[in-house]
Amino acid sequence: MTPSVAWELVRSGHLVRSLRLAPFWVSAAAVVAFLAARRGGGHDVLADLRVLGLLAALGSGYVLDDGAAVTLQASPYGLARRLWLRIGCAAALVAPLWTAALAYLLPSAPAGDRWTLGLGLTLELAAVLTVVWAVAAAGRRRGFEQPGIITTPALLAALFVAGSISQAPMLVGLGQEWTPAHVRWSVVLAGAACVLVAAMRDPAA
Repeated sequence: MTPSVAWELVRSGHLVRSLRLAPFWVSAAAVVAFLAARRGGGHDVLADLRVLGLLAALGSGYVLDDGAAVTLQASPYGLARRLWLRIGCAAALVAPLWTAALAYLLPSAPAGDRWTLGLGLTLELAAVLTVVWAVAAAGRRRGFEQPGIITTPALLAALFVAGSISQAPMLVGLGQEWTPAHVRWSVVLAGAACVLVAAMRDPAA
């Protein structure tokens, strides 16, 4: 798929119309409602931003659902290019939502911790999104035409396991464990990216 073809798909709206955006809009509405409920001070900024990131990730797990996949599998446009284009659209939707959440909530955090919180939680969101897309891509490769439905339980189970391992806690507050936890988040991000790339290989390759 050449850049001109990809741009034409985006410009004409064909790609957007082919995406399952309903789950994302539900997540976006939940994010807005959550932010509205958090007006005023006295809230845990770290926990609030993690909840918002989880909501955004849950709605993005359906982006690889493609009802036209069977029709397009014989086209000259490779599977990986089609999926990357879909992921790019999902990222373009999540990025402004997450930026708005950071801009709204981070001023409530201590001034010295804002950059640390913002960068660390953005890394967490990137890792969670990559895990979701890797699960969806792996599901597609195993024959699930609509793999988005399996991403929600897979993500919640993974976060539960990550939060329950006392020897290597990942969901921690600012403190001595913050940096080591985010080194582990980086490993999760890299591993999920490898799974995603492998799952995107065209079966006919």
